[in-house]
Amino acid sequence: MKTFSINIHEFLKKFNQEYRFLYDNYDRVAGYGEAVDAFDAFAPQHKVFVSEFVKIRGDFISSDREAAAFMFALESLGALA
Repeated sequence: MKTFSINIHEFLKKFNQEYRFLYDNYDRVAGYGEAVDAFDAFAPQHKVFVSEFVKIRGDFISSDREAAAFMFALESLGALA
């Protein structure tokens, strides 16, 4: 299981940027469906990281848009390499 050395506050900022981009484009973004599916696979294997993010954010990841933004943010910060 991979551990992440991401600044959680930087990650939250990037997540918010990705979420806004998805919102502004009505979720019609290349890779959207794949990112949602990837989150479904990622979350159970990285519960600690996801839980920390939820705690810092103050809200659960409960929508496909949030799930996609989460994965796009990880990818953007190079955490999935």
